[in-house]
Amino acid sequence: MKISSPLVQMTVALVALTVTLLMLADLFFGVLSNRDVEMMRARKQIGESLAVQAAALMERDERELLQRTLSSVLERNAEIRSLAIRRADGQMVMQVGNHQEAWREAAGERSTMNQVAVPLHAGAGRWGQFEVAFRGPTGNAVVRWLSEPMVLVLLFMSTVGAVGFGLYLRRALQHLDPASVIPERVQGAFDTMSEGVVVLDTRGRVLLTNKAFRALHDEAGAARTGVVLSSLPWLAPSLPADPAEHPWARAMNDRAAVTGLRLDIRAAEHDRHLVVNCAPIADPGGAARGCLATFNDMTELHRANAQLRDTLEQLSSSNAMIELKNQELHRMATRDSLSGCLNRRAFHEQLAPLFARSQKQGFPLTCVMIDIDHFKAVNDTHGHATGDRVIQEVAKQIAAAAQGDDLLCRYGGEEFCLVAPNLGVEETRALAEQIRQRVERDVNVALHDVPQLKVTVSVGVHTRGAGAATVGELIDRADQALYRSKRTGRNRVSMFAGPQAASLVL
Repeated sequence: MKISSPLVQMTVALVALTVTLLMLADLFFGVLSNRDVEMMRARKQIGESLAVQAAALMERDERELLQRTLSSVLERNAEIRSLAIRRADGQMVMQVGNHQEAWREAAGERSTMNQVAVPLHAGAGRWGQFEVAFRGPTGNAVVRWLSEPMVLVLLFMSTVGAVGFGLYLRRALQHLDPASVIPERVQGAFDTMSEGVVVLDTRGRVLLTNKAFRALHDEAGAARTGVVLSSLPWLAPSLPADPAEHPWARAMNDRAAVTGLRLDIRAAEHDRHLVVNCAPIADPGGAARGCLATFNDMTELHRANAQLRDTLEQLSSSNAMIELKNQELHRMATRDSLSGCLNRRAFHEQLAPLFARSQKQGFPLTCVMIDIDHFKAVNDTHGHATGDRVIQEVAKQIAAAAQGDDLLCRYGGEEFCLVAPNLGVEETRALAEQIRQRVERDVNVALHDVPQLKVTVSVGVHTRGAGAATVGELIDRADQALYRSKRTGRNRVSMFAGPQAASLVL
């Protein structure tokens, strides 16, 4: 677990040092008592005392008195399980209590915590031994361990020492705090600054912070004197992984200012965007003695920029939508809704400058008038819905035959007008014939589901250069040629031959 407070760190270190010294003193000098050793010594004394009394009574051959004495000892001492006198050859001379169950022969002549054996001598030789079997320890092992003198002393030193050392060090650090020697007017001057300010020592530890820095984050107030700035939990994730790349470390190592470093930190309410500038603090000899770091909170500026970008995107989207609406309105204003061709107003608006340019530059301008044959009969026989489909399919075939610069208009109910620039006589004839053939072939295929329907068109053509001086005259002469096709049998192409001559029929 990471201990962030220097006060806690030093307190723990001093307590650990004290406990270690106490344990070493006990190791070398035995200053602390051991409960097991003391108990073993006491039990040996009891065994030896009883052995002396037993030997004296045995020597006087007062066995009955010895039996009563041992029984009395067993009754009064709850720690003793049994007592016995055993000869050297192993024969039991006397016992009190269930000695055979309590005594473990594996112990031999050695005394243990629960078995004390005292040798008995007769003359110069060993006669036997006096045996005392004690009860083993009872109760919880952890509780017994915690009640050991050494453990109690260590726990006492750890608890009381932590409190005592902590209070003492806290007061000492208050006197040694570098911030305490900074005049209040200097601290006040830093606190009036709108940007966060931190003064660091050569190890990156905080010496001074101002009010603006402590307001950067809910946990920024924990950046007290002595805390390593890079270790602050709210700041560390946004810093480079290499401590040498931290801006204050770079400033002190390079002895040059580091500016414009952007840090994004997490906060409870919203993320904050900071710009960090660091300048080294040098002594008169040029050696780095610390660093001055400033933190500019650019969060509001970033938020304003983001809102501005959103507004511009919405405006751009609105402009694009308006442009689409304008295009749609323009199409509705200039196009026939059924066929998709230019309406008459838009057709004449575009034809007038084209006709004028044709007159000025001298290139030919061809007008082709197309009329659907017997269209009234189509509506009367098959209905207006079929009539609309016929108009749409005829317009599609005319548009397919036209070029990119041509103007196509739905001139009337079933009548279309196509104006094409830069076509010669043969090209004009070929265009008109292509339109007629495409309608006769492809429109009837597209409308094969309508029984007994046959769609054809009559076509009239006139090219400027054969006498048409105005737009109206160009269209009128093409219209005259169209009526020539209708009079001569329909489903054919007629070209206007001249004011006094009859129209040519192709």
